[in-house]
Amino acid sequence: MTPGAAPLLERLGADGPPRTARELLATIGARARASAQAPYVLVNMIATLDGRAALDGSTRALGGPADLEMLLELRVLADAVLVGTGTLRAEGYGRLVRSAERRAWRSAQGLAADPPTVLISRELDLPWKAALFSAPEQPVLIYTRARQVTAPPTEAPVEVVVLDALEPRAVLADLRRRGIAVLLCEGGPTLNAWLLAAGGIDELFLTLTALLSGHPDEPTILGGPALVPPMGARLEWILRHGDDLFLRYALDGRESAPISLL
Repeated sequence: MTPGAAPLLERLGADGPPRTARELLATIGARARASAQAPYVLVNMIATLDGRAALDGSTRALGGPADLEMLLELRVLADAVLVGTGTLRAEGYGRLVRSAERRAWRSAQGLAADPPTVLISRELDLPWKAALFSAPEQPVLIYTRARQVTAPPTEAPVEVVVLDALEPRAVLADLRRRGIAVLLCEGGPTLNAWLLAAGGIDELFLTLTALLSGHPDEPTILGGPALVPPMGARLEWILRHGDDLFLRYALDGRESAPISLL
């Protein structure tokens, strides 16, 4: 790969040359699949071959250049990016789309140059000193049930939405009313489980990194009660870059028993 060039991904079982993440994501038609009631929700995660979604509490040591490219291009595609508060603390979030080229591409598609970061916090007990809140270009939308708590001043433009029922369908419905057609969720495991139990995830993008962890205490991509019965998924593609695999699954959207995790 030449310096500065996007990694090329080989689609296994399909004809044609390797393609970039942007070229591949242009084929999925996510925006057209949004309903009137909720955005089309994509979840992007990474895991080791033995199923661990972090090393030492973070994903930084797991992903390579191709995984980072897929993440960044999914952000480019999305109208908003949903992040769990634990992930916010662990991963050092700031401005989501830092590349001027990517912001220009979004603007050319009629999207806001900077997609808002969406957070969910029952009591607004957030890491307000985090880099995310110091990025003046990065809008932040926070859902909470805390009526008596006021968000402190931040450099980032922050909007707080108070919901009586802080549950997935209410959050997704409000996002859709705001014009959010494609929502990217970047985890973590607790947030994924919260959405999944409500049938709120349409597709899972899962990078299998060619590493074995052996750490029994590290999380998997889901952190909640068992799904009974287990939820089904349909394989949409397998991409390969080096020894890493990039899987895309469509989920069946079935609701299970509601869970209160956030």
